[in-house]
Amino acid sequence: MSVAEIDSEKQTNVVSTDPLLGPWTHCVVIMEQPPLLGDDPPPRWRLSATLTLRDTIAGNVEAMQADLPTVVVGPLIHKRQIVALAKYPGLVSRWLFRFESDDGRARARVWLHPGNSPMGECGIFVVPHPGR
Repeated sequence: MSVAEIDSEKQTNVVSTDPLLGPWTHCVVIMEQPPLLGDDPPPRWRLSATLTLRDTIAGNVEAMQADLPTVVVGPLIHKRQIVALAKYPGLVSRWLFRFESDDGRARARVWLHPGNSPMGECGIFVVPHPGR
C-alpha cells in the first residue's frame, strides 16, 4: 500500500507503489478529500497511470513502461471512497499514478492498494457512486 498527499497547485502529483512489494495485476485507487473552502466547486481529477512491466517468462528481465489512457474521477461524494480500479492482463512491477485538477485549489489524500485478480481486462475503470 502507498499513501500520499496531492495538491492541484503542485507541478506534479505522483503516487506509486513500492516495486519491492512484488508484482500485481490490479491497483485500487482510494481518495479522501478535505472539506472544501467557501463556494469552491467539488474538484474533478484527471487520473493516468504508467505501468512498469517485466516479462521474465519470455526471458526479458529489462523493465518496460506502458501508459494507460487518462480518465476523469470525481467529484468525490463521500469523504473517503474508492474512485478507480486499474487493471492489466499481466504482472505489473510498479503502478505510478498522476493526478491533475483544474478546479480551483484541490487537495486530497490518495491510497493505492495493489492486488491480484483474474487477468483479462486492461485500463483504468472509474468506480461509479450514487449521485453522479
